[in-house]
Amino acid sequence: MTRWAVVLMLSLCLALGAGAQVWASSATEKEKAFTEKAARDYLQSGLILAGEGRDAEAEQSFRRAVSTKPDWAEAHSLLGSILQRNGKYAEAQAELLKAVQLKPDYAEGWNYLGEFYKDRAKEKEAEAAFQKARQLAH
Repeated sequence: MTRWAVVLMLSLCLALGAGAQVWASSATEKEKAFTEKAARDYLQSGLILAGEGRDAEAEQSFRRAVSTKPDWAEAHSLLGSILQRNGKYAEAQAELLKAVQLKPDYAEGWNYLGEFYKDRAKEKEAEAAFQKARQLAH
């Protein structure tokens, strides 16, 4: 094989490799966008269902949002709130704490956590969470 043919084949291989990388990157971006949309849709569905008093179904929608996007603090917070309404207190507390761990500057999440503690007659913890929410809201 001539030197020219070797250079041409190497160039072709490199170009195909780069094209595959661009395709994979594009597929990853599309997959990420699809996942984001699915998580938002699950969350929106949960909000509608909760507003209609369909708490068990809302819980399932919020669980799907969390499983689709595990690092979404707002979804954990809403799941925690509906779990509380459904009397699942240990799970609710875990989800509400997860929300503020994921996003420590999430004032609304701290407020939800405060409401949880208040309802569970944990006044000291409730006041600390409410104080954190007030600090972050300003």
